[in-house]
Amino acid sequence: MARSSSIPRGTRSAAGFALLASAAFTLAVPRVASAQKKTPAIAVRGTVTGADIVRAARDYLGVRYVWGGDTPRAFDCSGFTRYVFARYGIALPRTAHEQAAVGDAPFPGDLRPGDLLFFSGGQGAQHIAIYVGGDTIIHASSSAKRVKLDVIRPHGGPWAKHNWFRNRLIAVRRVLPMEGTFYIPMSATASPAQPSTVTAEGPPSFRHAPTVY
Repeated sequence: MARSSSIPRGTRSAAGFALLASAAFTLAVPRVASAQKKTPAIAVRGTVTGADIVRAARDYLGVRYVWGGDTPRAFDCSGFTRYVFARYGIALPRTAHEQAAVGDAPFPGDLRPGDLLFFSGGQGAQHIAIYVGGDTIIHASSSAKRVKLDVIRPHGGPWAKHNWFRNRLIAVRRVLPMEGTFYIPMSATASPAQPSTVTAEGPPSFRHAPTVY
């Protein structure tokens, strides 16, 4: 697989944590409420895993791509990853370049669901995706104009030499597992005819410059 960062496995980036801590003060944790009952759900602290992130990311398949988008109305690549992690109260910086500075750098080829994959676009990390597993990523694609799944072909096959993702992968970051927040709907008192539902309002829009690639 394409190269990862030179940061040793298991070594946290001080700059990355500074960005993460800074973002945590400015990023609002998504508020979850019952759409019908207008009552808040129960917020429970727990360990967020890659499977949780992948599950949440799949909820937005098909959402359109718009440069600078950071809500389910439209996403760009880093707005998408930031929003998905914020659903669990985990704050990420705004741009792909900034997000590349957080977390651990695993050994090359050691990919796990929920990992952040970074791709070059001429000047460092210009595109970002979430690893799903099975050589597959989910991302907000500017070329496809939507959130979609794509396959990375690391070895062999007739398309391997021309695969955009394989040729441009420059870094992998592992943020998870990490403590976060799970929202449980207060459905115990809801009648079968009117089940309680959960909606995440998500993080607010930010005025940082969007990623260009």
